[in-house]
Amino acid sequence: MRGTLMWGAATGLVTTILLGLAAPTAATSDSHAPDPHALDARASDVRANGPAVRPVLVVIVVDQLAAWMAEERWPALPSDGGFARLRREGLYAREMRFAHAATDTAPGHGALFTGAVPHESGILANEVVPPSGGDPVSFLADPTTRIVVAGTGPGAKASSSLAALRVETLADILIATRPSARVISLSLKDRGALLAAGRHATAAIWLDPALGAFVTSTAIAPGFPAWAAGLGDAAAVRAAMAQEWTVGDRAWVAAHAETADDTNGESAYLGLGRTFPHPVGSAKALRATPAGDALLFALADAAATEIAASGQAGLLSVSLSAHDYIVHLFGPHSWEAWDELAKLDHGLAVFLARLDRLFGPEGYAVMLTSDHGSNALPELSRTAPGPWCSKAGGQADHWQRSCGPRRRLIADEVVQALEEELGKAVGRERGPFVAGIADPMLFLTASARSLPPAEREVLVRAATRFLRSHFGLRAVIDVRTAPATCPPLADESWRALVCRSMRSDGPGDLYMVVPPGTFFDPRLAAGSGTSHGSPYLYDRAVPLLIRAPGRVRAGLIRTRPVQFTAFARTAAALLDIRPPAPAARGEDLTRP
Repeated sequence: MRGTLMWGAATGLVTTILLGLAAPTAATSDSHAPDPHALDARASDVRANGPAVRPVLVVIVVDQLAAWMAEERWPALPSDGGFARLRREGLYAREMRFAHAATDTAPGHGALFTGAVPHESGILANEVVPPSGGDPVSFLADPTTRIVVAGTGPGAKASSSLAALRVETLADILIATRPSARVISLSLKDRGALLAAGRHATAAIWLDPALGAFVTSTAIAPGFPAWAAGLGDAAAVRAAMAQEWTVGDRAWVAAHAETADDTNGESAYLGLGRTFPHPVGSAKALRATPAGDALLFALADAAATEIAASGQAGLLSVSLSAHDYIVHLFGPHSWEAWDELAKLDHGLAVFLARLDRLFGPEGYAVMLTSDHGSNALPELSRTAPGPWCSKAGGQADHWQRSCGPRRRLIADEVVQALEEELGKAVGRERGPFVAGIADPMLFLTASARSLPPAEREVLVRAATRFLRSHFGLRAVIDVRTAPATCPPLADESWRALVCRSMRSDGPGDLYMVVPPGTFFDPRLAAGSGTSHGSPYLYDRAVPLLIRAPGRVRAGLIRTRPVQFTAFARTAAALLDIRPPAPAARGEDLTRP
């Protein structure tokens, strides 16, 4: 049997976490959890009075779900799963292409919900290196905000906001057009929640692994939403951690995974280990298990109920981050990646059934996509042939996947070697020169930035030469040279893609372009796992599913590539609002 994610028969809330991860929900372990009978009563009242007021749009972003993964793996999933249902009932666009090279979560979510490339939106990376150096911090970190945890007011810890965003979002326009609309965004990451939520959301919630609970920011609200308190507090997170991650249908996973359960290059992150079962010892580790999805689906159920009960227009965004963490740690060809996909597929089917109950099968629309693609473990390129190379059959791969050697670059090693080289070129007494790396940017120290122009040019030339010769980078670009205007979106050359990924005013100093198959270590477990962030189609192309009864004909398949601007343009059409200005150039896929 495939493992199950069961909604309570009477409540629609998660009562069993995916595939044997049996953990009590907050509804059974916390006194302030939502009353399940009240939730169903509210939903019943809405249904008794007819379908919920349109429009209601549910956006699902499966983090790190590449177009190549969807094309090859969705046919292997069961016909009663969520992906199969969306394909039957809507449009499947095989590849939606982002127009930027910095294919990471924050730039991807920014592009989806604004229609703007990073050069325009200002959302250029996941993280930045602080001016004083040290570990990278969230690109959205905002010291003027405070974290808000369920059951408490604002805390002392700084939080995140959209202060760095330079353009309007889909949610901003929805609220401006319909002030009573409900906008709720959920994720395991601040960037996955905030960029979909916009500046005036009803709620934006994400997991703070250090606190072991879901949080929001004072940039959104002074308090944590009551409807989510029992599902997102520390007790709920601890309950989800109570059971180890076991494989669901072992025979099915073994038949489809391209590697053994324990493969060179996989990570044993925070005690998870490299083989099933995986014990979960912390909230950080929880993010890299299907239990992370289960928590988000439970919150999404409650959020959808809130929107249905309001009778107002609604935008619900769910960014399923567990898929990203799992693929980062174990690789896209692993047993873990396949088990996660199967469980996510089932969880999606149950969630769609819940939406049917709340809004009626024709009372809501769904758009499902991803924020970026995925690369294979470098260790697999040492076998002949690698998993995806054998699928290419010796022909040029449509997704630009490299069949040659792949490489994992570890930031600390790059910084240490480069610092030594720059000391030779400029003089060690003038250093240190490198503050750190936050993919795809290298950050110089304040002293390096303040060098006289001629000496800084020597430093930049030395860094470029060394990074290209010693670490095999395709190009190193001084961000100060970034033009004010980039080529039109039709230009998909790597230079145009990189142009759209940086600004002359930073952040960062040197933009590093990796060759095919190479990536910077994701910093989860140094020396293992995989990542993304390149301008190639395996990272830049993602699938798009649109289910919109009466607006999009069922069963359509689009093989011709779609520009990413179609996402916000189509979402705006489904919400009956104008699109964000950059998305106005996009294709409206609700039109024949």
